[in-house]
Amino acid sequence: MSEALLKKMEEGETMTQSGTLTESGLLAQPEPAPRATLRSLRDKTEIHAISRALEESGWNRKRAAKLLSISYRGLLYKIRQHNITPSTVSSLAQASRQEM
Repeated sequence: MSEALLKKMEEGETMTQSGTLTESGLLAQPEPAPRATLRSLRDKTEIHAISRALEESGWNRKRAAKLLSISYRGLLYKIRQHNITPSTVSSLAQASRQEM
């Protein structure tokens, strides 16, 4: 047996795939790190891009769609999908200005 394995056995710990088995026999579960999903990151990015385009165009949706290189109907769909309103856009703009 390897020295590392012998050392672990002497310490009374056995590693398992789902955690560490301690001397008392209780399985200690490792804390999962919070991770953003790809979908949530994409949605946040979409909302940010649409909000900026709407703000730059003064909420002229046809111009905003051109800025984003998407169809007007596609932009309308995304606005409804993400529930983007002038008040949400202004609050997002204020938050991004504070980060700078």
